[in-house]
Amino acid sequence: MREPEVGSIARRPWPARWQAAAVWALWSVSVVFLIAGLVTARAGGPNSPLTAFGLSLAALTFATAGAILVSRLPENIIGWLLALGGLGFALSSGAPGLADAGLIVHPGSVPGAIWFAWLNQWIWAPAIFVVIALALVYPSGRLLSTRWRPVAVATVVVVAYISLGTAAASGPMGSFPVQNPVAITGGVADIYGDLFGPALLIGALVALLAIISLVLRFRRAAGIERAQLKWFAAVAALSVPALILGTATFGMDGAAGTISSLANFVSILGFALLPIAIGIAILRYRLYEIDRLISRTLSYGVLTAIVAGLFVGFILVFQAVLAPLTQSNELAVAGSTLLVASSFQPLRRRVQRLVDRRFNRTRYDAERTVAEFAVRLRDEVDLEQLRAAIISTVSAAVEPSSVAIWLRE
Repeated sequence: MREPEVGSIARRPWPARWQAAAVWALWSVSVVFLIAGLVTARAGGPNSPLTAFGLSLAALTFATAGAILVSRLPENIIGWLLALGGLGFALSSGAPGLADAGLIVHPGSVPGAIWFAWLNQWIWAPAIFVVIALALVYPSGRLLSTRWRPVAVATVVVVAYISLGTAAASGPMGSFPVQNPVAITGGVADIYGDLFGPALLIGALVALLAIISLVLRFRRAAGIERAQLKWFAAVAALSVPALILGTATFGMDGAAGTISSLANFVSILGFALLPIAIGIAILRYRLYEIDRLISRTLSYGVLTAIVAGLFVGFILVFQAVLAPLTQSNELAVAGSTLLVASSFQPLRRRVQRLVDRRFNRTRYDAERTVAEFAVRLRDEVDLEQLRAAIISTVSAAVEPSSVAIWLRE
């Protein structure tokens, strides 16, 4: 019997069709809230236009990638995690904007604005949970082993505890001039408050364990799974450092405040790229292009730093040399620009070779092996030695499962 195609909707069983319908309905809700976040964003509000744009972009990519994966691979939980993450980011963008419009900007204009303020108070925790859960089950949709079940359980418990604690906290809700409508007071509230700090620490530990799970999975992986993990790692390398920097400078003024805003935007942009990378990896569309992408990113990043350093260095040297002759900096800037421009291509080629040797070793060795064999082939005349040389070269360059040479007389 012929197996049904993965992407065929017509031949899917009814549960798969219902899942597809449900996930696209979830996508529609996410789009409504992300549009609301963009429309209601304002400077001085709970979400600035830059933050609202970043959250809306993350919401759109998460929700879309999740809907596509659930439609194509309904048995893989990663699609649902992405879809729920998209809803969380959309609510984080739209809920504070609607609350701001209905409670501060135009009081009474948004029905139920107080509930949007309440939603904004706790929705961030489930959104972060999605990212941790993705790290635990990516790319197979299953945990690394049964030993990681306590980590998954701890993740759910901690996120549920933080969400309930913030949702039921007494007092005003953030910057909104309203009290929490479902606040809990008394002994239960005191218990929540006493354990909230330890819960955050456990959450940080769980996030660290999720990263360790990815590292262990990468060390054991080979072939397709290793390439899939490279896509995840490439995006994480962009967003995680920016998130740490933004958190470290949060609430500061002046230049540090600007750095914090830019770092937070870069981290959100990284989260927006994460579902795209996951979709490419799981659907295996241009899967092995990740090696080329990493190589080019590293080479141009190093090249940019070198060129910037040379440009600044040349300007300082020329200013020191030309200061007695001229009072203008234009000649120093022009000379530095010409020198850097003339050295750009040689620098780019050298940096690319160095990066390929270090991070793309297999391709580099294969190309070098073939080039060396081409030079050797010019002087080889003995047929048996030529045959042995061809077999050894092909085996070293492309590592086939078997090699055979057919000679026609």
